[in-house]
Order: sequence, then C-alpha cells, then structure tokens
Amino acid sequence: MENFKAFINAISPISDTDFNLIAPYLVNIRLKKRENILEQGEICRHLYFLKKGLLRMFYLDQDGNEINCRFVDENHFFVDFSSFLTQTPSKYFWQALQDSEFFALKHADVNTLYAKCPAWEHLGRLVAENVYQTANERIEMLLFLSPEERYQYLLNRSPQLFNQVSQFHIASYLGVKPESLSRLRKRLLRR
Repeated sequence: MENFKAFINAISPISDTDFNLIAPYLVNIRLKKRENILEQGEICRHLYFLKKGLLRMFYLDQDGNEINCRFVDENHFFVDFSSFLTQTPSKYFWQALQDSEFFALKHADVNTLYAKCPAWEHLGRLVAENVYQTANERIEMLLFLSPEERYQYLLNRSPQLFNQVSQFHIASYLGVKPESLSRLRKRLLRR
C-alpha cells in the first residue's frame, strides 16, 4: 500500500484522511503469466493499479494477429478507458506477461470516491489525462516516426522493456514484422 500511496502523492498530494477513503474499495488481484484480466468483448468494470509484474494491452487484427498497443509496468494505473467510461464491450485484451499483482477499483466505487472527495476527483482527471497522453503518444509514434525512430524512441523511453518483453511483442508494438525488427537492430548495432 505504501508504493501505491507514494505514487498517488507523486501525481497529486493527498491527505492521509482522503487517501484512507479508498481502502475499503480496493480489491487485491493476482494473475499468473499469460492470464488475461480483460478480454475482447468484456466490459472493463475496473480501474487497476499494477503493484508487481508486467502487462500488455493488445487487440486482434482482421487476420487474427495480436497487435500490442501498450505495456504497463509496476506502479502504474491501467484501464481500457473507453470501455470503462461508457461501460461498453472492450475491443482489447489485457494480459500478464509476468506473474502480476494489482489493485482493482470498481467503476461505481471510482464515482463514489469522486463524489466524496475533491482530491480523488482531481487525481482521476490527472490519471485520465495520462491515459490519453499514453494512447496518443503511440498513435503519433506510428504516424510520424520511421521504424528506426520508433525503435530508438522506445529504447530511450523504456529500456527495461527490451529485457522483459519478447522481440515478437516489441515488433508488434512498433508496427513492424519481427524479422524487420531484427534487421533494424543489427543495422543500429553496426553504427
């Protein structure tokens, strides 16, 4: 709980009294590697905070290929925000890439916290802005950067992913084929 509190306070300082309002609503969940917390077609009914592990968000394209859109490591929130806000079926999967542990907070409980406490409502806005920025960052990366620039961007921003995630998953995230990623890495190593 201390890492969660420190993360919250780093985003927006909150009093101990206000922080303690969340305790009754938090549910602790554990997932084994390759288990899904959300599947395509299900409604995202929770906002999550990853305490331990690594997750990926992906969808299936028309040919059934898994396309990675996001990776989440420890001490970060994750959610299919569109499904969560509208309470409609998700187009995505969330899957554990390692044994993982996280807090879950129900949609209704988030709204209860917002109604009870302006500090939680403010924090919710900041988390929503971060979720938007993360999604937009990947979209702009795919639209405006070459494959080599995307690789370099990811390497600079999240170097730990290259030791935690398979090259297959990284290639999917970068929007390239695994063999293209292999050639790209070799070319960059020669420089």
